[in-house]
Amino acid sequence: MNPPEEQVPKQSKMYFNSDTEKAIIQYNKSVDEFEREVIFRQRIYPAFNKLAENIINRFKFPYIDEHFEDIKNQVVSFLVLNLHKFTEDKGKAFSYFSVVAKNYLILHNNNAYREGLRSSYLSDSTSEDSFVLEEVLTTSLESETSRSDARDFINLLVQYWDFNLTKIFKKRKDIEIANAVVELLRRSNSIENFNKKALYLLIREMTNHKTVHITKVINKMKVHVLQQMKEYRRTGHLSDPSMHFVYKHEE
Repeated sequence: MNPPEEQVPKQSKMYFNSDTEKAIIQYNKSVDEFEREVIFRQRIYPAFNKLAENIINRFKFPYIDEHFEDIKNQVVSFLVLNLHKFTEDKGKAFSYFSVVAKNYLILHNNNAYREGLRSSYLSDSTSEDSFVLEEVLTTSLESETSRSDARDFINLLVQYWDFNLTKIFKKRKDIEIANAVVELLRRSNSIENFNKKALYLLIREMTNHKTVHITKVINKMKVHVLQQMKEYRRTGHLSDPSMHFVYKHEE
């Protein structure tokens, strides 16, 4: 009989495993620069590189407009900067550095998103009309009418609120927020990919008021807008009962 073959231990398929964690702890405790370099290059860097790659691919971070390798290298560099912060009482190294990487990318993505919104808001160029302000116009007029009708309705809303805003809102803070909403309605044809988060972000930047107060004002506006939407679908115009005035779209 042939002697039994020697069983070779299977290597872990996990790219970030217990050995990676031990390597990080060993790296932080070592005072020998050569030893630290070997540990990092052989046992830590490959795991950090794969961790950054996986998190970027999983969560996408759509507003980061950079080459994949560039942003991955930035994440790895940020992980390296935080290497010294990990200690055995922090829990699992994989969880700790996953959070570090995600937080870095979330911050980077949010900053890119904010800059993109600011550029869109300040731009004088126009693009294909989009139906915006989801929180105010929550029933999605565009799904039931044409883009032309959506634009007409928004124009009528702007007219209505220009005349009636200070009748509905009396407090300075409320007026400032409502004015910001109307201004975004006015610019709706030049702001793309607008959504609820974008709305709140821009209004906070324009008024410096807290989200909870913005929500309160928007909810009050929404009550009026939903009724006006029904009227517009039924009659093609908006009326103001208090003034016996009809807002009609100018051809």
